[in-house]
Amino acid sequence: MANPFVTGPSETEITNADLPVFKEFAWDFEKNQFIYNADGTHKIVEKQEAVKVWVLHALRCERYRYLAYFDDYGIEIEPFVGTGPNDGSRASELFQYVKEGLLVNPYITGVTAMATELVGKKNTMTLHLETVYGSTSVGIEV
Repeated sequence: MANPFVTGPSETEITNADLPVFKEFAWDFEKNQFIYNADGTHKIVEKQEAVKVWVLHALRCERYRYLAYFDDYGIEIEPFVGTGPNDGSRASELFQYVKEGLLVNPYITGVTAMATELVGKKNTMTLHLETVYGSTSVGIEV
């Protein structure tokens, strides 16, 4: 499937004025469920908070696995599970996959790794995201 973000003008032609306000359904990541309003409707978040929800969902989705998602959505994380030691070079390679997976979203203009920490067999990565709405950080654990 094609990338839903690529329809329309090319990457170089996109400006902040061309993009509508980014919206997502609010998500409770601790309970792993939607957040609802008092009347039972889905709560909608916008702008920076919506980008964070999109990022965390994209990082949880294995790319190319689910037909419901476009091919560019998600990251390829399975090559890192149980195939080698979790060391600095693997963390660097993992960051490249994460960066590629996030930069398909035109609302995200840059991704840098603020910190990478290896605790036991888990890589914890703190990402700094530059979005059209400003800067934010998000932490992931692999």
